Amino acid sequence: MSTARDIERSMLERCLQIATTPGDVPRDQAEANVCRLAGMIVDGRYPEAGKRLSDAATTYFTDHPEQQVPSAEVVRRGWIINAPRLRERLERLLAGVVGVSS
Repeated sequence: MSTARDIERSMLERCLQIATTPGDVPRDQAEANVCRLAGMIVDGRYPEAGKRLSDAATTYFTDHPEQQVPSAEVVRRGWIINAPRLRERLERLLAGVVGVSS
């Protein structure tokens, strides 16, 4: 059974992959909603990564509009622990990646 931290770690890895891999898109509802939220919260410091995350989520929701949920629901469903923690951890990961502008 996965813990909340295991789920968060998996979501962070997918966000990093999507943010740094042009054309990569979320595979499911959870990834798409986390990417949408992550795109909004890292956009100020990492605009290129934020745009890729947001665009990837938008692409997913074009085919599955009923699967988009409010940002607070992303936390309630346990896909992330909380938004500030997502920002801190994802920005730390993005800082270590070459080619992601800050």
